[in-house]
Parts: sequence; structure tokens; C-alpha cells
Amino acid sequence: MNEDDEIYKRIGEFVVSFQWIENKLREIGWFILDPSREDWPPKGLRNLSNQKLIDKVHALFIEAITKCNLPEDLENEFKESFSVYVTSMHKFRKDRNRILHSAFIELKGGGEVQGLIRSNPKLQMDEETGESLFDQEILTGSSFEKEMKQMAEADLFLNRAYMQLIHRYQNYNA
Repeated sequence: MNEDDEIYKRIGEFVVSFQWIENKLREIGWFILDPSREDWPPKGLRNLSNQKLIDKVHALFIEAITKCNLPEDLENEFKESFSVYVTSMHKFRKDRNRILHSAFIELKGGGEVQGLIRSNPKLQMDEETGESLFDQEILTGSSFEKEMKQMAEADLFLNRAYMQLIHRYQNYNA
């Protein structure tokens, strides 16, 4: 696989990983709203923007975790951690939008792709100088490593939070 194929593969992996997080958030929210799954398939949370979904599930989780009969320190840890990951998930959302709304420009030489540039067409202004800012970067096969590691950490936390809800919140509401 050549480098530009590797870059496109990484973009796809990033998008799929982001969608997994979005789906896990919906699963957490759906479980809190209907732990016995009486109204299945769930209809709520389906049409929310990602930004509103993150905030709504955050609020639902903070309320639900207090009903799970966890030791106070563990309950506080879950609340604090969820809040930290909410900040991360908003960053992932912005990263996803930045990546997917960019143009990808192949730099060719000798009939072959020599490099790939991501260029976001949305112009921004430097508040201090008034100069235009351009969001561009030369991509490599390792361009998304940092984001992928951060999303993996969020994945693990969301799974842990979901499992705590399954084992404790459902019993509370039984």
C-alpha cells in the first residue's frame, strides 16, 4: 500500500471510530431513558446533532449515575471522567468536521502522487492581526495517530460507563 492509500485508510478509520463513539453515546442515552427496553427500537436521541447528543447524554448520565448506589468516590470519579470525555468528544466532533469538510489535494510529480494536503476552505481571521488564517496540513500515514489514541481512550471509558449502568442502574429501576 502506498502512502496516499494509507492516508485515505486512516481518514476512514477516523470516521468509523468517531461513528462508534456517537453510537455508544446513543446506547448509553437509550439505556438511561428506557432501561427495560419497553419501547424498542428507541426513537429518542436519533435526530439530535452530535453536539446536542453529547450534551444530552452527559446530562442524562450525571443524573443516572447518582442512582447507581456506587461508593461516593467512584460516583464522583465517573461524573468527573464523563465531563472530561465530553470535552474530548466535542473536540473529536470538531476534528471530524474539519477533516470531512476539507478538500484533499494530491501533489503529483512524474505521474505519481508525491504528497497529499488537507485544506479546509473555511477562512478564519487572526483576531490580533486581522490576517486570513488557512487550515492546511500535509498528511502522512501517521497524521491521525494522536486523535485515534484519544478516541480509543474515550471508547474504553464509554464502555466502562455503559457496563456500570447496565449492572447498577437497571437494578435500581427494577
